[in-house]
Amino acid sequence: MTGHSHKELEALMRLLEDPDSQIFGTVADRLIELGEEVVLPLEKRWEATLKPDLQEKIENVIKQIQFNILARDMEAWKTSGGSDLLYGAYFVARFQYPDLGFDPINEMIEKIKRDIWLELNNELTALEKVKVINYFMYDIHKFAKSLKIAHTPQLYLINHVIDTHKGSPVLLGLIYAELARRLNLPIFGVNLPRNFVLCYYDQDFQDDPNGILFYINPSDNGEVLGLRELRHFLSQLKIEEKEFYYKPCSNVDIIERLVINLQYAYDRSGQPDKAAMLKQLFRSK
Repeated sequence: MTGHSHKELEALMRLLEDPDSQIFGTVADRLIELGEEVVLPLEKRWEATLKPDLQEKIENVIKQIQFNILARDMEAWKTSGGSDLLYGAYFVARFQYPDLGFDPINEMIEKIKRDIWLELNNELTALEKVKVINYFMYDIHKFAKSLKIAHTPQLYLINHVIDTHKGSPVLLGLIYAELARRLNLPIFGVNLPRNFVLCYYDQDFQDDPNGILFYINPSDNGEVLGLRELRHFLSQLKIEEKEFYYKPCSNVDIIERLVINLQYAYDRSGQPDKAAMLKQLFRSK
């Protein structure tokens, strides 16, 4: 930080205490504009004061700066095609935990991937490969659909699901799809309403116009399903069929679904301001 900007920051810090809300609004806007570099000085100012109203003002400025950084990172991820699914989930979790690190999450996924990789070989059929993934993910590492109510926000935060091994269908499916990607297996998300599933894709498979060998239900220990079961599921729920419900979806689609679920969870658990803020994070394409 240059001498000039250091002086400006000191002046802004002093003005934070001004009782005039208009002056505070101008100061807050300027601090937010300065961005990441002022977070640490603001945190120090927060620690140095005993005034709860000033602490709250500082907290709000820091939150907005962190949100702007996150929105920028998420936009860059989307623009680049969202090839790294785990990064997308990590950005969503950073909304709740701005200081969250990526490495511990990545290391856990990498460890499970290595376990599976040791048991895979090219002689195995697609179904046998899926059984190997299922064995490690559900029997050894004990991942399972959480029994908590669907609007518990933690079920949509990758760090919590990695720690507890319990999560929502969309996050279990995301972890499964990410493991498959690292193992070079053609398993992709499918945006089925009310239950997120996966598909095993093979462009040479003639029996299905979309090249899908079978579907996988990540929230039921990786149970293998056919198109008939998916159609039956939708008819039970009286949901009108659409062709794209059965096709592979993009990583951006998966993260968008995760964000919508988390938004709903915040709303239902009495945090409407978080839900509203999250809406801005992932504006539709």
